[in-house]
Amino acid sequence: MIQRKQSVFLLLVSVLMSWLLIRPYAEITLMDGRMLIFHSLTIKDYSTPHDFVNFKYTIPLALLVFITGALNFVNIFLFSRRLLQIRLCVVSTVLLVMILLAMLYYYIMIRNSMEHMLHVFRVASIFPILGIIFNFLAYRAIHQDEMLVKSYDRIR
Repeated sequence: MIQRKQSVFLLLVSVLMSWLLIRPYAEITLMDGRMLIFHSLTIKDYSTPHDFVNFKYTIPLALLVFITGALNFVNIFLFSRRLLQIRLCVVSTVLLVMILLAMLYYYIMIRNSMEHMLHVFRVASIFPILGIIFNFLAYRAIHQDEMLVKSYDRIR
């Protein structure tokens, strides 16, 4: 059934990943007044508030975010194959850890290469962490369903 609680958790991970595609996750203010804003597809260099140049493309990060969101969305509809759902939850968790590491890699690489005045993480930077938590909750719920079905099979 699609109305199960693990479907809600998997949908939440998909929504978080779609927000991560459009929301910036960090920013660095440089000594010369420019701002570097980190998105999942690119790092934008704002010389003025409305004028920006794409400083660096981060296509691997954007692909990881898109694949993770799509994988969790497809995983919702695999409710009749619980073991496959469990495996896809584990794969999705690994991808979320890779997303988190890639975000940190790009952020630290840029921060260490330039003289900065201020650096902050935005709210979107916690989306992969929330995604890992929701994936774990979905994994637990799917595992409980599988144990319930096995117990019914033993009763017969």
